[in-house]
Parts: sequence; structure tokens; C-alpha cells
Amino acid sequence: MSQLQESTIVMVDDNADEIFLTRRLVRRDGLLNRFVSENNPERLFECLRELEASGVNKSGIIILLDINMPRQNGFETLALIRNSLEYYKTPVVMLSASMSEADKEMSVKLGANGYMVKPFSSDDLFIELKRVRGVKKKILSNSDDYSEQSDIYDRVPAAPADYPLKNQPS
Repeated sequence: MSQLQESTIVMVDDNADEIFLTRRLVRRDGLLNRFVSENNPERLFECLRELEASGVNKSGIIILLDINMPRQNGFETLALIRNSLEYYKTPVVMLSASMSEADKEMSVKLGANGYMVKPFSSDDLFIELKRVRGVKKKILSNSDDYSEQSDIYDRVPAAPADYPLKNQPS
């Protein structure tokens, strides 16, 4: 099994309560990863660059991206990520309160690595993050044993050329 690197979870959601609850799940249930939140999807690229400047390896970043946000929704943000030369490989898990098949299909079409319906349990979140990329979770409260997942990653497709992009990252 390969050595796991520490992942940084970046949650993009305009709802502070959702961020709080997800951060609480992550901390309470032993996910041993950095957790960063951004409530404005238009600031995501700036946030990612700030993380890199602080020493975070961009290959260890996983983005949790809410679909329903004002001004720039999650689909638009995902399309920008997939068209970005810097971050097109970054794993993205779409989050939605909707069980809509159309939302799931659009997420896949735009290159999302996963889709989760809110609210979700910490176990569901861990399973999805582990599936996307090696996220560590403490198994025993007084142990240094961690569950492991090899780092499997294939290049994700760019957003379709016909997808309308409102804003381009600077």
C-alpha cells in the first residue's frame, strides 16, 4: 500500500450552518485532514493559491462544492476548475440538498469525482472522500493506526465546450 499524504478538504458553500456541521463531523469522527471553508465560490481560486502559498501541496486538495449558490453556482465553479490549467486534476465532490438525477448527470458531465446529498453522515462523507482519494481516519481513539486507501487518480474531463461560463478565473 502506498504512503498516504495529508489531504486538505476545501468546502465551498454559501451556508455557514452547512460548513459548521460538516467541519464538526470531520473533527468529531476522526478525519485527520485539514479543513478549510470558503463561502464565496468566486474566491475559490484565490483560496487555493493562498493554501499553496502557505505550504499546502495542491495534489492533496479535495474540494467539497455546493451546487446551489447565488451569483456563481457549483456547476459554473466546477466548469472553471476543470478548465483551469492549475487545478483541473483537483478532485471535486458535489454537494446538494437535491436528489435530482439531472444534477447528478450534470455533475458527472462536468467532471465531478463524486456527488453527495445533504445532509450526510460522517461515515458517508468518509467513504466518499476515501473513494475519491486517500483520506485518513483514526480507527482507534488511542492509536496511531489509520485506515488507508491508495492514491488513485485519473485525469478528469474538462467541462464541455458548450457549457456557458459566466466568469473566468483571473
